[in-house]
Amino acid sequence: MTASPSPPNVYLPANFKMSNAQLAFFLREAQITGQTVGGRHPLQRSESFVVFQTKDLPAINISFGPFARDQALSKELLQPASPLDIPGQLTVNWKVRAFIVQARVFSNNPAVQVFFYIAGRDWDDFKAQDKLPCVRLHAFRDVREIKTSCRMKGNLAQCLAQLELPPSWFNTNVAPLGRRKGSGDGLLDGLTSETLQAELYYTLHEPNLEGECNEGSSHRGGGVSRGEPLSQHPLLRIGSISLYQASQEQLLVDKQLDKNMFLRLPEKPLKPGETLKIFLYLMPNSTVEQFSLKVKAKKGVNLLQTKSKNAQWKVDWEVQSGAKHSITTIDVNKNKAVDVLGNVEVMQLDFEMENFTSLSVTRRINWNIDYKGQNPPPDSEKVVTELTVVQRDIQAIIPLAMDTEIINTAILTGRTVAIPVKMVSIEMNGAVTDVSASVQCKSSNEDIVKVSMNCDYVFVNGKETRGSMNARVIFSYEHLSAPLELTVWVPKLPLQVELSDTNLSFIKGWRVPILPDRSTRDSDADDEDDERRVSRGCTLQYQRALVKVLTQFHTTSTEGTDQVITMLGPDWQVDVTDLVQDSLKVADPRIAELVDRTVLVGLELGSTTLKVESPLAVDAVLGESAFSVTDDKVSITELRVHAISGLTLSLQPSPGNSHTMVAKATGLQTLTAPKQEASLSVWMLFSDNTAATLTYFDPKDYNFNASTLDDKVVSVSQEPQQRWPVVVAEGEGSGEMVRLEMTICEACQKTKRKSVIASAAVYVKVRFGPEEDSEEEVTTEGEIELAPITRRPIIDPNINGRIYETSNEQPASVPIDYTNFPTISNQERPTESDEEEEDDFVHSPRNMTDLEIGMYALLGVFCLAILVFLINCIVFVLKYRHKRIPPEGQANMDHSHHWVFLGNGQPLRAQCDLSPQQVESPSNPLEGVQTCCHGDHHSSGSSQTSVQSQVHGRGDGSSGGSTKENGEEASSPTSKRKRVKFTTFTTLPTEELPYNSIPIADEEDIQWVCQDMGFQDPEELHDYMRRIKEIA
Repeated sequence: MTASPSPPNVYLPANFKMSNAQLAFFLREAQITGQTVGGRHPLQRSESFVVFQTKDLPAINISFGPFARDQALSKELLQPASPLDIPGQLTVNWKVRAFIVQARVFSNNPAVQVFFYIAGRDWDDFKAQDKLPCVRLHAFRDVREIKTSCRMKGNLAQCLAQLELPPSWFNTNVAPLGRRKGSGDGLLDGLTSETLQAELYYTLHEPNLEGECNEGSSHRGGGVSRGEPLSQHPLLRIGSISLYQASQEQLLVDKQLDKNMFLRLPEKPLKPGETLKIFLYLMPNSTVEQFSLKVKAKKGVNLLQTKSKNAQWKVDWEVQSGAKHSITTIDVNKNKAVDVLGNVEVMQLDFEMENFTSLSVTRRINWNIDYKGQNPPPDSEKVVTELTVVQRDIQAIIPLAMDTEIINTAILTGRTVAIPVKMVSIEMNGAVTDVSASVQCKSSNEDIVKVSMNCDYVFVNGKETRGSMNARVIFSYEHLSAPLELTVWVPKLPLQVELSDTNLSFIKGWRVPILPDRSTRDSDADDEDDERRVSRGCTLQYQRALVKVLTQFHTTSTEGTDQVITMLGPDWQVDVTDLVQDSLKVADPRIAELVDRTVLVGLELGSTTLKVESPLAVDAVLGESAFSVTDDKVSITELRVHAISGLTLSLQPSPGNSHTMVAKATGLQTLTAPKQEASLSVWMLFSDNTAATLTYFDPKDYNFNASTLDDKVVSVSQEPQQRWPVVVAEGEGSGEMVRLEMTICEACQKTKRKSVIASAAVYVKVRFGPEEDSEEEVTTEGEIELAPITRRPIIDPNINGRIYETSNEQPASVPIDYTNFPTISNQERPTESDEEEEDDFVHSPRNMTDLEIGMYALLGVFCLAILVFLINCIVFVLKYRHKRIPPEGQANMDHSHHWVFLGNGQPLRAQCDLSPQQVESPSNPLEGVQTCCHGDHHSSGSSQTSVQSQVHGRGDGSSGGSTKENGEEASSPTSKRKRVKFTTFTTLPTEELPYNSIPIADEEDIQWVCQDMGFQDPEELHDYMRRIKEIA
């Protein structure tokens, strides 16, 4: 057994808008279909929403008719639990970002530096700089803790926290740091031994009255005493650092020359005037005993000396200086062979760095080994080492983005979404410098995110194909480089284009004018079978559908598994209709069009699609939905009308989700003051189980006729500038006080009788008093009092106090004198079909069309004619059965002309010879009836007229003949025919007066008339008439 379809969704058709928000969306739960959008209450509508970026408190605006209500979100609702809580400051999308400057800390320089800044804050907002919080840095080593604080300041809201670790944290049992082996491109490999770890956390707190941060207790020796109270703010983890003991080897990196030799040189940058020491090592088990090393250095790098600490190697060198370069040739010979395990240090080279004026320079040294004809290995090539010489001791560079997330709406709108970027450098002494103008940058994947040529902002322009949780843009400054990591959300394609009705049909009885650009299809069907063929240039109205475009913003995970992560979770869809409404197009504009950008209107029969075109790529479609415009006809099964006297708005967090909120609009019903006005909410329910609010349709396509059923309680007003009638409070009372009829527009009215599309009664409640007394509007459970389902009689004062019983029972038939009704311009005279409509106000009946009315009227005329014919037949039968023959010998016989019949349409001479000698007694009595004496007992005027015409007529159908035609003389007995008289009555006399319709005739007249039938004796005639009666 199949379940019955759910009823269509009817809700308060209020408009929702959001203001004072930079980036916000209305939402819809993914499991909710279009039939349940907005809730299932006719006086309520709920919308979920989320706010991503805003400077001020956003506000929700609702409007319905003349009513509007605004309400700003509270700070507690917008950010229920935020660690970055600044009094009087909205920090809804603020996020504290922390960067560890150096993840390796050596005992000879135990300084820890952590850079903080606030992302998601507008860098041009200067009014909040004096309210920025303090950041407290916590370092934990086992059970020991040290901490320090810094105050965020500046337009970037930044600060650098520096913490010096105590020597006890670098204990002697820490394994020495293994050397890093440099690869061919100079990058460093991982550590070769285990190290100790220290954990870093931070907390936020307000500055003191002087605007300074309380340093707290910083204990370099052992840490914080256990009696110190813990921080009231939650600890937020930053990361971990590695601790190393100071060692010469800890600062060196290896550079491979070939398979026999490698160089060992310092890792860190050099200062001007500093001496650079480079060591040359021989690989284990190498058999090389002599070679020549050529060193080519750029000007500014001077070789001071070469020496060997190993006595088995003899070193000689010679320098040749040029204008740009200097070339040093070093000859190395082995004195004696000694087996040595491990690497063998061959010699040490000391270089001096000259001074320069720029901030930093890069010096290159070229190395080339010549084995003096001893068949050097084929991989012996020139090797280049780069040395960086800087004026400042820069530890790191940090790229800062104003926000860490990009929601790529450019794919939908074609408008670029950009985020400003700054670059700062951190020096050993704690100096923070903006170096944004000197950096270089490159995106790691431009299909995800792009960066400007000046490296001042990252952006998406709609040409991206995917998102990422860790989209990277690489920034470089001098010898340093750092990545900027962002989260990029992209809309899920194809977009979900949702129509409230995918099958647009004709609406029975609702005719609208044919627009100049609208044409109805030709049809071979009859006019009775196709109501669209209207002679006055009108056609049936099509249903209309509301368009919604939904999607989900998603991205891929950081693990590289291409796992899809959905923003806000998979249970929410984002309404992007406002973003793509300019890109909504109907594939075939002849079939349908968009009105007000989001209402789909059928124009012509056919099937097509509504698509969202890409604003950037030609012929690219972001999403589509198929629909049909059919010649099916649906009827309006119900017109639901509610009187709205005002609006209320409530905002609350969504259950189970701290990021989303719910706005609920509620329509009020009670009128609380005299002359207070109420607007109407009108929904149409169709026979195909769909519904549409009347706001989808053009007001020019229909008219409203509203009348009050009790003018002492409410009155109805409709000004020309008003779209719909307005209900005005006059006195206290409640019930279905207003009758509303929806009629077609004047241009499509066929007759003076207005064609009613649908009608309904409107429940109105008037109770004067303060608004707070109207507790029935919204109960504590949030439910709303609706119009009672139990129908009750409503008195219409315009109809002589007659009562309309609004129940399901059939009312008694009461005759109505329509002449007593007042003349009302906007209200038609009641008809039989209108009385049926009055029987049920809630369930509006379907009104008959003019064609149906004409057919039923014609059928009624035919039925009436048949009824009159049957009545005449019954009267004839009854009168014939009551006829009696007069007694024998009676001198006078009444109605003698009823049975006297002279002919049946042919001349008498053609039927029978009137001469007595030629007439014989017929063997069958009916032969005489058919030929001469047809006994027609019908007493109607038509029978009399027939007799008269047959007697006095002429021609072929004449019954009369002259004596000349019969060849008889005037003295013949047949000449007595002229004595027979016939009387015909066209009208009956009044019933009060007695009358005799037949003149008196003598017996000889009767004998003379029928003597040609062979009846000589009255007894024979009496027997003949008796036989006729028995046969009848």
